Amino acid sequence: MTPSLPHDGDRKDYHLAVIRETAAELGHTRHPGRILASFLMSAQGGLGALGGFAALTDRASEITHLLVRGEEKVGPEEIKGLIKKAADPAKAEPSAFFIAMNNSFLNGFALILACPLEDGRMAFLGLSPAMHGRDYDPDDRQLLISLSSLFQISLNSALFSTRVELLNAELEKRNTELDRQVFYLNGLKELSMEAGESVDVEKFLAAFLPTLLGRFSRSQGMVVLHNRASGDIWLKTMGIQPEPALAVLPLDRLLFLCLAGVENKHIQPLQAEPVVQMDPLLPLVPGFAPESAFLFLVKDQMYGTVLLGPPLEDHKFSAPEKELLSAFVAQSVLHLKNADSFAAIVALNRNLAEQNQALRDTIDELTRAEQRISVLETAARRIARMVSHNAERILQVRLLDFILIIGISIVLGVLFNLQNPKGLSFFPLPNPEATKTVAAPEALRLLSREKALLIDARPREFYELNHAPGAINVPPSLFDALYAANFNDEDPERPMVIYGRTVSRLYDEMTARKFISRDHEEVYLYLGDPRNLSAKGEAP
Repeated sequence: MTPSLPHDGDRKDYHLAVIRETAAELGHTRHPGRILASFLMSAQGGLGALGGFAALTDRASEITHLLVRGEEKVGPEEIKGLIKKAADPAKAEPSAFFIAMNNSFLNGFALILACPLEDGRMAFLGLSPAMHGRDYDPDDRQLLISLSSLFQISLNSALFSTRVELLNAELEKRNTELDRQVFYLNGLKELSMEAGESVDVEKFLAAFLPTLLGRFSRSQGMVVLHNRASGDIWLKTMGIQPEPALAVLPLDRLLFLCLAGVENKHIQPLQAEPVVQMDPLLPLVPGFAPESAFLFLVKDQMYGTVLLGPPLEDHKFSAPEKELLSAFVAQSVLHLKNADSFAAIVALNRNLAEQNQALRDTIDELTRAEQRISVLETAARRIARMVSHNAERILQVRLLDFILIIGISIVLGVLFNLQNPKGLSFFPLPNPEATKTVAAPEALRLLSREKALLIDARPREFYELNHAPGAINVPPSLFDALYAANFNDEDPERPMVIYGRTVSRLYDEMTARKFISRDHEEVYLYLGDPRNLSAKGEAP
């Protein structure tokens, strides 16, 4: 119980002592609840109030802290209603002020002090009447105003410290998240650098899976790649016991379930889609329960999937981490495409090198043949000059001379023909096997009813001069290139009608042999006039 102070000087000294003690106590307190308790105790003890309350509200006037001392007639719910009624007019004041009381919300309190805070909150102090029935005078109000200034400073500082701590915690959390993202991005950078040294799919997959599992803290993982066009399959696993064998792995079912589990069924090349429905994948691989999976398309007919086990630590991936994981897989799909393209380029270069070597061998052979022909031509010119010289000397030609000249000419012609790569054959070659000679009516029937192909086997110069309507020009010298460009996908059982021969060259039989060597069974030779034929089987 606080005694009454008869002298004004002693009373002011007492109030100053209360202010000093309150300042000293509030200077070491940073918790809003403790500041409210110190403020209420100092105000109640300094004025000798029988009871009171202290409350702190948020910006919406909802009470966040409430402390009641020595007041049993009024409960917390009534104090909340009292503060809610007094909060609206209090928001317009910049500093602490006393709320004018009336019978509508007096409820047994002699003083109600409102203290606005910097962040829009409000603090309230309510005091019951003083002991001995003493009324509160202006000095008492001044003491409360002084204490409210200390209270506002301490509470603002406490709220600011709380906000700083929350911001620091949030910043630390974001820094951790940022460090984790940087860690993932560094892994993607390392994978990109290592992928630059991988020239085939096998080496890239061997580097991709360990990097992915290490960066995203997974102990189990599997990546499967299937090229449906070529039938090639690649399988890489880590941490799965027993290790799944490619022969017993239900590859088609795995890819089908992954496709059924993605949201976007129309996967575009170089895209990776996360598999949403994971339950159907769990029993496919013994000893492996995938926690997440991705389905991707490297190129047309080349599908792949990545299955990852649960994380090593109890960590739930955030949305940015899931996006980084998707980006990691998508970037890896791009590297897979580059590795596959590089392998295709290497194969094409190897084939081109082989063709170039064959072409160089052919050129060398032609050069040697040309040299031999030049020697023979020189000898022929010398013999011709000798014969001409002797002819001039001999006035009368004998039968023996004619025979000698004809014999020498035949020998030279035979030698020239043998040395010429395009020389004539002395004996006609037999017709190619599995070929038949057809007349115009039979050829027209094959072209119209059985949709046979009409082939002109003569050189391009003859073809452009005159050919049957709709005929395809396939000279023997260009057969390999034209076949690869136009006939690779042709049905071997489709009939072919081939024409084209000259006095010195049986181009039709040569082209027919080449088609038969490519397993074409229905090959027919037409020896008549090509103007009587048409690719549509109609007589022109």
